[in-house]
Amino acid sequence: MRTLKQAISLYCAGSIAVCVALLGCSGAAPSTAAAGGSAGSSAAATGGMATTCAKDGDGKTTLVFVNPCSNSVSFRGSDIAGGTLAPGASACVDIGSDVEALSAKRYWGFSGEDPGAERHTLAEFTFNTDFNDFDWYNISHVDAFNLSLQIVPLARPKCDVLTCAEDWLSVCPAVGQFKDPSGTTVACVSPERNNPDSPVARLFEACDDGYAWSGDDQKGSDPSPVRACAGEDWQIVFCPEAEP
Repeated sequence: MRTLKQAISLYCAGSIAVCVALLGCSGAAPSTAAAGGSAGSSAAATGGMATTCAKDGDGKTTLVFVNPCSNSVSFRGSDIAGGTLAPGASACVDIGSDVEALSAKRYWGFSGEDPGAERHTLAEFTFNTDFNDFDWYNISHVDAFNLSLQIVPLARPKCDVLTCAEDWLSVCPAVGQFKDPSGTTVACVSPERNNPDSPVARLFEACDDGYAWSGDDQKGSDPSPVRACAGEDWQIVFCPEAEP
């Protein structure tokens, strides 16, 4: 699978024009509006749940984990302790400054028992790159799907919100079903992460905003699932509403 760093080189090749054309990203300077100023777009993306615990311009890269699911969700990820969110709750995690390079970070969630490594939907980031101060982000189902996911750049209305709101557990092909001891399917796992024609990858292709397989940014007519934004704070939403 291509890393985000490799994707950066492929899509931008040192040219902001190429980046804008292929990724739809913005080369504009970061907004100076406070997080509250973006609450309209952020709240709309998360079913009305506004974010108040991240402040734009405070010099920190902050992640806001949001749970509109009907069940509690535990969140985990790169270099964070994680936690558990009750339905309707959110939590802020400061992961570093807004200038230091934070490469190849992954974050995920699960409800109930953790299905284990390589059985999660992933929110993937590379923060604060030296290319126009862009953060690079994507949703990945290359390994598996277990919870629907959304990534929201806070206070950056020109940057793309990525949403894969589908719940594929009930329709996961038999070859991909990972079940808990009670027999309930808790993850849809890709048995052939490099094969775009596997039944699991074909199911995941229903969402253009996420990687369906390892080479999903290399071929086909779908837009690249990787996006770029000169952002600062980010919202990761579990069980999001479908985008209109």
